[in-house]
Amino acid sequence: MKPGRLAPIVVTIVVLCLALPVRGVAAQTTQQPPPPASTTPQATPTPTPTPPMPDNLDRIRAGVQRPSLINTTPGQFHIYVDILGKPPTFQELTKDYDWLNGPTGQVRNAMSHQEFLGMVTPKEMAGSGGVSAGEILTMAAVNYVGQLLITKGVKAIADGRKDKKLTAIQAQIDRELAALRGGK
Repeated sequence: MKPGRLAPIVVTIVVLCLALPVRGVAAQTTQQPPPPASTTPQATPTPTPTPPMPDNLDRIRAGVQRPSLINTTPGQFHIYVDILGKPPTFQELTKDYDWLNGPTGQVRNAMSHQEFLGMVTPKEMAGSGGVSAGEILTMAAVNYVGQLLITKGVKAIADGRKDKKLTAIQAQIDRELAALRGGK
């Protein structure tokens, strides 16, 4: 829906909302029967006292006569906020924070990921299982040399198969050439 078409619809709805309750009140007042005539004289109603005038009446009048700062464009909604309080300072926000121990240094805070892992990981998984650093280095070196030798051996076997196939193909070609030469 275009923004220009929304304004007449809103105005129509507002007018209907304001007119409907007035019609209902008017209908109720016309349908009521007139009160019965009484023979006793009615007492005059006492006037209600007017409320006292506010102390800052001049300020209210100046505010009413001042032009509005709110820009109302049909079809657009604007929200204006006036904050009267002062914002809290960083020191006020962090007054109970323990800068030395961090967010999980106190009992009331949640545990960190490292603390959770320390709690759920078995103690046997934490150590090296009786294997020293030198032994780990030796195992790594043996593993590396073993992988090199195995890949070299696999390559030699593959090359040997290729050489054997090439020799067999070359022998077959020689036989066929000899048969062709001898047949002429």
